[in-house]
Amino acid sequence: MSEVYDAPVEAVIACGRLVLSIVSMVAVAFGGSEPAEYTALVLLVLRLYSAYSIVTLFMLTRGRQPIKSTTFHLVDLAVTSALLLVTQGLVGPFAFFFNFILLAAALRWNWRGVALTAAFPFCLVLGSTVADWFIDAKLDHFTDSIIREGYLIVVTGLLAYASAHRERERQRLVQMAQWSASSDLSSGEPIFESVRRAALVLDADAAFAVWHDETKALKSLLWQSGGYEFLQECSQEMLLASFGEQAELEKEVQSVEPVTNNPDHPDRSILVTPLNSATVTGRLVAFIPRRAGSDDKVIAAIVAAQVGVEIERQIHLERAKERAAFEEREHLVRDLHDGLLQNLTAFRLHLEGAPAKDGGHVAKQVIELLRGEQEKIRKTVDAFRSREADNIYLEALRPVISEIASNWGCAIKLDLTAGGRVPRRKFNEFSLLIAESVANAVRHGNASELTIVVFSNDGEIHIQICDNGRGFPVTSTSSENVDIPPALEPKSLKDRTLASGGTLRVRSSRRGASLNFEFPP
Repeated sequence: MSEVYDAPVEAVIACGRLVLSIVSMVAVAFGGSEPAEYTALVLLVLRLYSAYSIVTLFMLTRGRQPIKSTTFHLVDLAVTSALLLVTQGLVGPFAFFFNFILLAAALRWNWRGVALTAAFPFCLVLGSTVADWFIDAKLDHFTDSIIREGYLIVVTGLLAYASAHRERERQRLVQMAQWSASSDLSSGEPIFESVRRAALVLDADAAFAVWHDETKALKSLLWQSGGYEFLQECSQEMLLASFGEQAELEKEVQSVEPVTNNPDHPDRSILVTPLNSATVTGRLVAFIPRRAGSDDKVIAAIVAAQVGVEIERQIHLERAKERAAFEEREHLVRDLHDGLLQNLTAFRLHLEGAPAKDGGHVAKQVIELLRGEQEKIRKTVDAFRSREADNIYLEALRPVISEIASNWGCAIKLDLTAGGRVPRRKFNEFSLLIAESVANAVRHGNASELTIVVFSNDGEIHIQICDNGRGFPVTSTSSENVDIPPALEPKSLKDRTLASGGTLRVRSSRRGASLNFEFPP
């Protein structure tokens, strides 16, 4: 069945053209046409049209398109016009060929193509009615003409709506694809940016996310356009109403919304979607200036999942920063305790046991000792400030990766053969790159197992990360690993790699993705 959906549009239209031409040719061959004297000419036109259909279908199935889509369209219009000219015109059976042409326009182009195509038969019907009036001074087929015009308007409107709806959904898919490709953890307000993107995808004028983290604290973030300034002061009751029934939230909004806003949005919808992840429970609330449909609810569920991932990712990053700061403080406290405090205690005991007559000599000793301790403190502070310049063994990646696997609930097989030390800054970059890569594989690729290989080659550090997820969307049907275009590579990973002087290569298939980082000595 997938082969049918994957077929080129022109090939599908060519199949319909071939069936239509052959059926029409057989019908005319056995039943004739009106007027009868043009039957042979009609058969000739249909035979040529059938031959043309066979040739074009053959070439399209071979992967070649002999002429442009616009030319195909004009040929169909020309053949239909010729058949109408030598038969009964718009009251004959060949007028239904316009249905085929309108459907073809809907498949090829958007609603504008459908409207332009419908203008041709519409003008034919209108011109035929006017010609009858001028020739016979009466309207023999006035009723038929009115019904045909109405029929064309309705069919064109429905096809144009379907085409416009398809175009809008494609734009939404493109926006969501760009969202995943350009997710940037280094931006100042990544959660706010996610809420803003969610609102744009949903065509919303305002949106806010409200969530409880694992500490049960209630947090919220709002993006709004003009007319929704009243949401800047969301009350606790409104935020909590998001977790309840839709009617409760609408009542809270109406209670704070200015009366002047109501006439501007008579069909406004408030769309509430769960925003849940491993550490977050919340809601994404979007204010859409129209009636929301079932498609909007599906899209809202997708973008809410994206916002939830971003919130959870920021929580993990904050934890990592807090843990790093705590470790630095512990190191400083330990240095101060083992050095300064112990020596000050010795000074106190020394002073307490010194005789009064030796006070001057003891004071000199204390001054020298204090000067020495002052120098030690200065060195400790300088070391603390330059801690990122310290070198760390790459073996220290093992507990880091083990903690990452535990956080994300996945299995990681580590092959670490690179030895030696690297600067702390570079070590931190490696840790963050691996953490984000694992997070992306689990959250976006649904991976459960990963393999991480860290090795050195002529001083260069290589990090390879492979997962068993579903890979990038653009390679969902590929069984072989293919390179991902630079525009679709994870932006934050790429920027962080380039900032460290390294390179990134991303490959993907339907069996998973692989990231290859290379860093110079």
